[in-house]
Amino acid sequence: MSDLRTTALSLFDAAVKRADPAAALRTQLTNQPLPALPNGGRNIIIAIGKAASPLMKEALDLIPEPRVALSVTNPENLCDIPGATTLSGSHPVTDEISAAAGQAVIDLLKTATANDRVIALVSGGGSALVVAPAPGLTLDDKAAVNELLLASGLEINEMNLIRQQLSAIKGGGLLRHAAPVTAYILSDVIGDDLRAIASGPSATPIGTREQARDIMQRVNIWQTAPASVRVHL
Repeated sequence: MSDLRTTALSLFDAAVKRADPAAALRTQLTNQPLPALPNGGRNIIIAIGKAASPLMKEALDLIPEPRVALSVTNPENLCDIPGATTLSGSHPVTDEISAAAGQAVIDLLKTATANDRVIALVSGGGSALVVAPAPGLTLDDKAAVNELLLASGLEINEMNLIRQQLSAIKGGGLLRHAAPVTAYILSDVIGDDLRAIASGPSATPIGTREQARDIMQRVNIWQTAPASVRVHL
């Protein structure tokens, strides 16, 4: 019995070590170091998700100055990180705290110049922790649509397709505010679909506005969605 226990503990310990966010980032940055920045350029490091804190700590150890850093994680994992601004969002239900975090991310991205490099550290949970309604929409608009989606019977990819179209960050939103972006993405999704991890802030959208409209019409939630959402789509 003791041999079985020892084997089980060793397997568990190996799995935990393999899932260590800091170790994963360290391996990647060691094997493929970032190229030198142009003169006058900065590294703008943005960490989003439940693993944001360990990822940011490791990034600051490995990525040189000049740099500016912002980390957004869930309240349970929030901690002080010297050299970085740290914020918490709401998870799993979004609110004004997540919206403030989303605005902070966008405000930092707007400072990026052509010589700067944006480094995104993305992990699961980022979709709820960082929220930014698309132009013309409000947090209440997004919440209303989310309630309709949850009651619609749609599968998760179709719901996320619609959510991405209502966001300024999801579905490649980081790229709309600053480019290029170098992203290090810690997958919590079977199959590692980059569009699904934290709703794909640095990946292409799952679909289009037209597809979002078609899906909402198919399940009879189009007419009950806020007018501002129908105009946007």
